[in-house]
Amino acid sequence: MSAEESFFDQTFLKELEDLAAQPGPSAAAEAHNDLTKLLTTFLAPTAEEPGGLTLAGFEALPAQKLAERTNGLVEVCRAAGAGEAPRAVESFVIFFQALLPTLSTEGARQVRGLFFRLVPTLVQIAHHDFGEDRVRQLEGRAALQALETVLLEIASVRLSPGESDLIFHSIDQMTAFIAIGEYAMATDLISSQLLSLVRRNKIARVLYRLMETEVAVQNYLREKLGRRTPWVVLPEDEERLKEYGPIRIFHDDFLGERRRLIQVQVPGISNLRNVVLHLASTEGRGEHDLALDGLGSAPLDVPEGAYALGLSYTPAGEA
Repeated sequence: MSAEESFFDQTFLKELEDLAAQPGPSAAAEAHNDLTKLLTTFLAPTAEEPGGLTLAGFEALPAQKLAERTNGLVEVCRAAGAGEAPRAVESFVIFFQALLPTLSTEGARQVRGLFFRLVPTLVQIAHHDFGEDRVRQLEGRAALQALETVLLEIASVRLSPGESDLIFHSIDQMTAFIAIGEYAMATDLISSQLLSLVRRNKIARVLYRLMETEVAVQNYLREKLGRRTPWVVLPEDEERLKEYGPIRIFHDDFLGERRRLIQVQVPGISNLRNVVLHLASTEGRGEHDLALDGLGSAPLDVPEGAYALGLSYTPAGEA
């Protein structure tokens, strides 16, 4: 597996393999008999599967048909009443609907499979709660929220097939623990470790991408401006940097106001709002931190002069 194909480095990949190898429940809990009627709409036969919807059939459903099935599942949850458990399950189903279009083809197939296997448990929870005591109820809701967080984290990274298999094997273990009511085990044993692995690797990968971008900007400025270090002079360099490239300075009209903006191309980072462009005056007049928007742009509202450039990664809540 080449470096370009792998999201995880070899050390973290070994940790992920160890996590995936941890024993899970021998089998997920079977749906109770009283769930059969509640699941009728969700598992209704299709033209392709007259005997009833199967895992393979669910993975292959067109988007519209999938929406119909999951909307029906929401109605089943709402029929359980207005308690905390039905709301938590309904929220998870809606989360699944919103997440699916953001995933790759293979990622969507894997997440569909996880969801399908979890459906009987979700219906059971909606109608019978997470458990009789308050502690188990809190643990159950925390487990569902942890599963959402894990799925959100992996949705924002590009995984090789081998890495994807390891990730989803670990998540399968997590959903199996939820299915048999081992909520704390699902959260503590699988979710916390998996999130730690993914987030550590995500930050390492982001920092590598920022270094690549800084090199690209430096080479571009050397080519366009003849400078060996990444710095620009305002307003003198605006005209020469107006073209689309690794770094660009341009003007735009916003609500009738003419604004000067700077844009940096940062490939490989899903959320550019976590990237900050640092401008430090080479004349000792202070520093400016510009938070990029989703397109990698920021208003260039700084005094005229020469500025050295740098990039940093500041995820929300970690400023």
